[in-house]
Amino acid sequence: MNTATWKSRLSAGGLRPVLCAVGAALFLLVAYILYFHRTDLWHLWLPASANNDEVIYNRQLAGVLSSGQPEGVYGYNEGRAVVGHFGGWGPVLFFLYAIPGLVTGSGVNAMFWCNLLFAVAGWVLFACGTRLSARRQLLVAVTLFVCWYPLQEVFSGTSEPLQFFLLLAGLGAASALQRQFQVGWFLVLAASCALTTVTRAYTVLLWLYPIVLLWKRHRRWALVSLAGAVLSVAGYLVVTVAMTAAFFTQNLDMQAFSLLAEGKPVQAVVYGCTKLGTQLAYLWREGIAPAARGDFRELGITALLLLLLLVVQVVGLVQDARARRPVAFQVCTLAVVVVSLLGLLEMYEMYAMARHLIMLIFFLVAALACSHLRGLAVCLLLLVLLPYHWQTVTLPTYDGAMDAQMQTVSAALAQREDAQQSDDPWAHTLAYAFRDEVSHGYLYAVPGSMGIQFDQNTYLTDKNNPIHSQYVMTSHGSETETRLLAEGWQALVSTEDLIVYERPETGA
Repeated sequence: MNTATWKSRLSAGGLRPVLCAVGAALFLLVAYILYFHRTDLWHLWLPASANNDEVIYNRQLAGVLSSGQPEGVYGYNEGRAVVGHFGGWGPVLFFLYAIPGLVTGSGVNAMFWCNLLFAVAGWVLFACGTRLSARRQLLVAVTLFVCWYPLQEVFSGTSEPLQFFLLLAGLGAASALQRQFQVGWFLVLAASCALTTVTRAYTVLLWLYPIVLLWKRHRRWALVSLAGAVLSVAGYLVVTVAMTAAFFTQNLDMQAFSLLAEGKPVQAVVYGCTKLGTQLAYLWREGIAPAARGDFRELGITALLLLLLLVVQVVGLVQDARARRPVAFQVCTLAVVVVSLLGLLEMYEMYAMARHLIMLIFFLVAALACSHLRGLAVCLLLLVLLPYHWQTVTLPTYDGAMDAQMQTVSAALAQREDAQQSDDPWAHTLAYAFRDEVSHGYLYAVPGSMGIQFDQNTYLTDKNNPIHSQYVMTSHGSETETRLLAEGWQALVSTEDLIVYERPETGA
């Protein structure tokens, strides 16, 4: 029996998704070993990670898995959402993570395992939608490996891999709809567009794919997509305004849009161009120029990777247009990337830019796989010549002394929670003194049912600022501790690295 017959039987027998899942899992395993072979591969332990977002993701996921939502309140500087108990990123993100979380549980590495499951599931949908052969899938996988930064996010406890999953599902479905309209693939595309928009607003541009690709032959479904875009933006606004606790400070610059809303278009354009010039100058000075000198910083490398992929996408579009091949998919891709990039440069500060550039890099690699595989192969050849991806990388690994202290803190808080009779969410909340000399990793010791306030230590040391939380975690000898002792707070549990205080009226 020849190879073509075997491939046909495998596809007809429904084994393609299974084989894609196995292939994706093997690739992730090999990539993990190659990236981290110089570290302790088999003792990944996220409490030792330097990323403080990861613990807040993890504990909110634990709250969803334990009781539907945390019993305590998540927020910043003793703030909270208008509706519900979630902090940054809102409830939708954690309800989505709760799906693989039913398998992974809520341990300290739960987000890591959820991210791996999302990566595999996204690859399956992408491969089935695009119908890429095994060799072409390998080309895409190796390109992602060489790009490094997107896979670095997969091997972490952040939430970026959920966005990667939705992007892969959406692009795979869009590719399938290009060949033939099927309601099932439309629903996959619409769901991925809606969910990514609700969790990250600028991705509303992904709705361009169903609107543009279906406009001529299936206009009714294109109009449904247009309505979906409007509704998903409305959903984002509801989630952000009502169901998400405000951050320490406003980290989005909306001045250009405010001027436009005030009927001052000239001032809005001037402000926007000035801000864009300032951002690009900073990007060159702090990112691209150092990279050209061999100082490989994340911001510079991600900017260069994105620029390379963007140039290849433009070349592919021009080639297809000159050959009179369909270019709707490529036009949508360019529109999504260029408009998103301009919006990001206008609204976000540069310190937060790299993570968004990484998502656009991932998106462009996947989009090129759908529309311009030869261009992707050229990118791979060029990327292999660059030395940045051979930098030494490390993993957060198990720390026995830290774990022992976490167990002590967890037992003490769990005992108090069991005895707690109050229905007030603040009675189930612990405030963490951010920037005091206590690692955020100790927050993994907070029981899943509780809430966490990520409070700046300058907030906690000011006696004029109210503390609503039942407990406060700080370091020994800190100014935060000085205030708590002066106000009669009582020590609940003390370890070598930290001390947890409880409100005086409750008693120890």
